[in-house]
Amino acid sequence: MLSPCFSVGIRASQAAAPLGNIELLTLSSRVFSNTRTIRVWLPPGYSEAASSKRTYPVFYFTDGVAVFHARQLDRIAGELIAARRMPAVIFVGIDNGGSTRESKSPGTDRANEYLPFPDQYLQPPLPTPHGKEFPAFFENEVRPLVERRYRTNGKIGLAGSSYGAVIALYSAMQHPKGFRWLLLESPSLYVDNDALLKTAANQRDWPDRVYIGAGTEEGEGDAKREMVDDVKRLKQAIGQGSHVCSVIVDGAQHNEDAWRARLPFALQFLLGGKLCHESRQLRGSP
Repeated sequence: MLSPCFSVGIRASQAAAPLGNIELLTLSSRVFSNTRTIRVWLPPGYSEAASSKRTYPVFYFTDGVAVFHARQLDRIAGELIAARRMPAVIFVGIDNGGSTRESKSPGTDRANEYLPFPDQYLQPPLPTPHGKEFPAFFENEVRPLVERRYRTNGKIGLAGSSYGAVIALYSAMQHPKGFRWLLLESPSLYVDNDALLKTAANQRDWPDRVYIGAGTEEGEGDAKREMVDDVKRLKQAIGQGSHVCSVIVDGAQHNEDAWRARLPFALQFLLGGKLCHESRQLRGSP
C-alpha cells in the first residue's frame, strides 16, 4: 500500500450549524504525481460529545470542486438529514486532475484521470489515458487519508457525472464488494466503442444499490438517443429489482443544474430506502 504525503487544513462552514462543517484536506498523490484538495463534509452533530463514539458511512464524489460549488451538496444533504429522509453520512469531494496545483490543461488533465479507455471523440485526442490507475489512487491514497482522520464504519459509496461517472462505474466494477452505493449521472458510456457496457454485461457482482440518471436532451442529434439507450443497457446489465433505479428526465441536458436537480432523489433512493417509483417530480423510467 502506498503511503501518501498530505497536510490538513480546516475551514468551518459559513452556513448555520445544522448544515454541518466542511474540512479541506490536501493530498499529494504518488499515483498521479500531483496535489489536490479533498473536501470533507461532516454531518450535523458529528463533533458533539454525544456522538464521539459514533461511526459514519462515507460517500465519495468525483469532481469535488463542482459538487461543493455554492454549497450545493452539503446543503442538500443537510436538509435531507434534518428531514430524516436519509441517515447522517460523511460526504467527500475528490478534486479532479484538472483542479490540481500542477495542472496546465484542466480539461485534458481531468480526462486523463477519469478515462480508463480512450474517448474516440475527445479533442485533442488522449490515446493512452490513465484512468485505470484511479482505483489504486482511491483505495491506497484517498480512503486512507479520510479514514485515518474521521470516524468511519467501512460502508462507502461512490458517485460521479459524465467522465466522473465513467471512473466511478469502472472503479465499482473493479472492486464491486468494496462499495455499498453507486451514483451515476449522465455516464459517458460510449467511450472506446462501449467498452464499459461490454464489461458490465459480463459483470456478476454489483454494489447493493445503484442509481443512474440522465436526460433526453444530452448532446446533439443521435447522441440524445444514445445516452438514453446506453443507460437502459447499463441497467439491464446490472439487473432488475429494488437495488437499481434509472431515471430519465424529459428535457434535461448534460449539465450541473440537471444533476443537482436529481440529487435529492438519488440520495434518498440510495441511502434512505426510497422506492424508485416514489419520485413524482422526476419523469423517468423506474
